[in-house]
Amino acid sequence: MARINKKQLLSSLIVTQANELVESRYNLTLGEQRLIFTMIAKIQPEDEDFKPYCIRLHELADFLGINKNHIYADCKKITKKLLEKVVEIQEPGRLLQTHWVSSADYVDGTGMVNLTFDPLLKPYLLQLKGNFTSSKLVMLLSFKSQYTMRMYALLKQYERLKEREVDLQNLRSILGLRDDQYKRYNDFKKDILDSTKRELESKSDIYFEFDEIKDGRKVSAIHFRIFTKNLTKVLPPASEQPSSEESINNGPVFPLMDAQISPTVDELLLLVLEPHRAKKTVLSSIIEFEKKQGVDYVKRNILYSNDKSGKSYAGYLAKALKQDWGHDWQLDQQQARQTPFKKKAPEVWERSGFKSQKEYDMYMFEKQMQQYKKPSLN
Repeated sequence: MARINKKQLLSSLIVTQANELVESRYNLTLGEQRLIFTMIAKIQPEDEDFKPYCIRLHELADFLGINKNHIYADCKKITKKLLEKVVEIQEPGRLLQTHWVSSADYVDGTGMVNLTFDPLLKPYLLQLKGNFTSSKLVMLLSFKSQYTMRMYALLKQYERLKEREVDLQNLRSILGLRDDQYKRYNDFKKDILDSTKRELESKSDIYFEFDEIKDGRKVSAIHFRIFTKNLTKVLPPASEQPSSEESINNGPVFPLMDAQISPTVDELLLLVLEPHRAKKTVLSSIIEFEKKQGVDYVKRNILYSNDKSGKSYAGYLAKALKQDWGHDWQLDQQQARQTPFKKKAPEVWERSGFKSQKEYDMYMFEKQMQQYKKPSLN
């Protein structure tokens, strides 16, 4: 019975991370990623601070592929190495470089290690209200490639949009590839793209097809088309779901929670002209540039497009966001509001108390005629 409860607990664990962390740059082995995701899954939604997250050494050995005969010595070497691993998180106007883990505390005789996240990761793992992606831990533990783990999160984030385009060099950086790894595109395609595609098709609730975007003869970006599989009919009951060790070896398939759209993006969508709000290309552009440039940048370009666009609103907005056409337009709008209104000087007929220019002209004409009619003194 205890074994069943353990399985039920594992199947309920959720890995939730801010989308900035999903797109961050880091180079972790498969085992290290499994360990980090297991730690994240232990975070509760109401947590306001990180706690020491307790990991059994036998579980850690399974994650990292360690010989259990030398478990203490090998685990200590590996967690020491993990303490040196850096994650780079890019935000508008800011690049954060920090460590994943700040401490590893081994207590003799317990068979446990207490691991603590670096405090600088709090905004990306604690009290998340929007702009995050969640997944079941048991799904992530089933993948046998660290690249499949990263690719899954990147595509799951955009599942609602059904497509995502990523610059090739940016994709390599996110996957943690060194400059000397898979230098030839054909090797990258065979060992990364095709390999992760096959693993997601066999184990995941999403899968993808991709198109190559070329700049001349060279592939410069990858356009992913994202598809969702309905897994409700093939899911086993909780009592039959495998343990963490079984999930690593056998690769079961479980559904994940949908990526969440930020409330900020929803507010920006309300600024878009109503007939265009439901368009995927509009939503995709807003999400992309809200992350890169921030809310004010996107807002001014939406308002500019509302004012200036013709028939092709989505295309016009995409170009405006890329080139920031709204910048000068916004300055002109602000200057127009700040320039004091100069009241027009009153006309002569107004100053003289007449109701109109015509009435004044008639008066002056009659006055001149009277001057002509006066008899001369000579």
